[in-house]
Amino acid sequence: MKLFSKMRMGSISGKRFGNYILYAIGEIVLVVLGILIAVGINNWNEDKKEADRLATYLHNYRTDLVTDTTVIGINLRLLEQKKEAFHLVLSDTMTKQQLMTTPLAFSLITTHRPLQLQNKGYNELKNYASNDRTMTDSLVSTIITTHAAFDDLIMQAQERINKDIDENLGYFKNNKEWMADLLSQKLSDDVIAYFLSDDYRNRASLHYVLVYKNLHTFLSAYNDHAIGLLERIDERLSKTP
Repeated sequence: MKLFSKMRMGSISGKRFGNYILYAIGEIVLVVLGILIAVGINNWNEDKKEADRLATYLHNYRTDLVTDTTVIGINLRLLEQKKEAFHLVLSDTMTKQQLMTTPLAFSLITTHRPLQLQNKGYNELKNYASNDRTMTDSLVSTIITTHAAFDDLIMQAQERINKDIDENLGYFKNNKEWMADLLSQKLSDDVIAYFLSDDYRNRASLHYVLVYKNLHTFLSAYNDHAIGLLERIDERLSKTP
């Protein structure tokens, strides 16, 4: 051991001192580089995992949008069909013959086709956005804010429509003896007389506002918005490795 110590001291104190220092520095640099490379690889792996996770959530939300636009498209077409019957009832000129040849006129204020926006992809993105690294992602933030707003508007509009339907059915049940005839599609003289009356026209007028000035407007706006989002999502996913 003494011999080795003397040799080491000799190498340090002798002409090879500079080489020894360079060797020591080189070892330190290699260790630091190794650490930096390991950290870099780890960060890259984490970023890749995050990118893959976000791509999956965007894909799921895209699937939800396709479902929503399909269902909303069907509802909008049905509402357009009912609009003609609404206009007939609200025209003040509807005749018995026109009423009898327009079956939809008898169910304008007592029926509604409910719908609900898909929320799986939205909830995934909402939870994912709690990560600070995604707060600046304009696509994700747009999805979260607009989806929540449209979902609330559409649900509230449908709640008002359903409430009005319940009130109309309750009124018929408690005040009109022909309620059973109407439900069984027996168009008695009393049924026809009511659906030609001012009371029905007034009720139809209020329901028209709830359906076409609220729900129809929100559904159309969301449908247009969803189509634009689909384009943005497709563009983003096409760039994802």
